[in-house]
Amino acid sequence: MMDRNPVRTAFNIIVFTVLAVCFARMFTACASTGKSGGAAAGTENNHTRETKRPSALTVQSPQDTIYNGRAQPVSFVYAGEDTPEVIYFRSPDAREAGMGGSHAAPAQAGVYYVLIRCEYEEAFVEYRVRKCPVKIETAETQSAFYNGNPKRVDAVIVPPVPVSYSYYPKQELRDAAIKAAMETAQGENSEASLATVFKGYRRIDSAPTEQGSYFVWIYFAGDENHESASAEVEFIILPPQG
Repeated sequence: MMDRNPVRTAFNIIVFTVLAVCFARMFTACASTGKSGGAAAGTENNHTRETKRPSALTVQSPQDTIYNGRAQPVSFVYAGEDTPEVIYFRSPDAREAGMGGSHAAPAQAGVYYVLIRCEYEEAFVEYRVRKCPVKIETAETQSAFYNGNPKRVDAVIVPPVPVSYSYYPKQELRDAAIKAAMETAQGENSEASLATVFKGYRRIDSAPTEQGSYFVWIYFAGDENHESASAEVEFIILPPQG
């Protein structure tokens, strides 16, 4: 039934109007907050994307190569526009302190601790230049005919490092000399030099001339850039032809 009291009707209209206005303002405020929050989040994400730079430096650690007599720089890939600074140190402590480094790539065998530094990042690399292996290419049994001249065994040394040729009249003398020489190289017989060891086992000081069998040891002791190497040959000087 319709309320016929004009005062009450007017009051109800005012209350409904006020409530409608309040709800409308609340809805508008919520909508504005959602938009501004989304915009703020978008701004933050954009800022993050702008400040986080992808790595332009690609490098593997550890690295190693083999001595070849030339300077060999560490390997890396850099996609930046500046030129990276590469510094080689001989110890981790020196690299940490930034002292005693060199910009020159190493040419000698050894372990190097490398700092690669560019505009926005840096990397550390353990870099090893290994000693070059030495190969003695020779036949295990060789012979030559007597003609009054010294006879030498044939061998090809790769790379061409200086090797010694030791000739012994008996195999057991050669084997004993090899054993003593190995002990000397390992420090077990440190007071004896290789020359003393060889002579102590009746080494023939030069290539032989006379007919007979000789037992040869071709030896390279190694150095700071090359590994040691050796080979054993049985060498026979035969009677003269004809």
